Parts: sequence; structure tokens; C-alpha cells
Amino acid sequence: MEKSYLEENVTEAVDATRKYVEAYIKLFKLELLERLSRVVSLVITNTLILMVAALFVLFLSLSAAIFIGHLMHSMELGFLIMSALFLMLIAVIWVFRGKLLLNPVIKSLNSILFSEDEKADDED
Repeated sequence: MEKSYLEENVTEAVDATRKYVEAYIKLFKLELLERLSRVVSLVITNTLILMVAALFVLFLSLSAAIFIGHLMHSMELGFLIMSALFLMLIAVIWVFRGKLLLNPVIKSLNSILFSEDEKADDED
């Protein structure tokens, strides 16, 4: 009789542990899905904003090149000046690429992937 009582308790403990692990795996999958969805949403949103901004800069730079060309009485010179400005802008972005690009991306992904919920769990 003693052995069957012990077997029942062990079986119940194993079943409870199995259910707990299954529930924990489901919770992990849901949290992963939420965080990946937020990352994909961020990427899509930023891509769309970047595309619209690129079109804006394209048309603005063409307009500026034509305007400078009219002022200088040489369209070629207007486009050359705008090209030089873009070359300087590329150089500045290259020099400060860590601060301008890499750090904000890391901070953004860090805030999504390691949210406050996880930090609160770590403190307990």
C-alpha cells in the first residue's frame, strides 16, 4: 500500500511538472512572437519612412541643383555643387556612423527584445 501511494505522488508530481513545462514553453513562444512582431513592425515602418524620405530628398536635391544651375547660368555646375554637398554628407555620416546609425538601432532593438517585463522578472 505504501508503494502505490508513493507511486501516485510521483506520478502526480511528474504530470504537474510536465504541464508546467508545456505552459512555460507556450508562454515563451507567445513572448517570442510578440517581440518578433514588434521588430518586424519597426523594420517595415522605418523602411517606409526611409523610402518616402529618400524620394523627398531626391526631388529636393533636383530642385536645388536646377535652382543653383539657374543662379550660376550653368546646369552642370548646379548639379556638380549638389553632388559635392552629397559627398560631404556621406563623409559626415561615415565618420559618425556609430552614433548616428548603430547606437540607435541597438537601443531600439534592446528596448523591444529586453522589455521592462523581463527586467522586473530579473529583480525578483
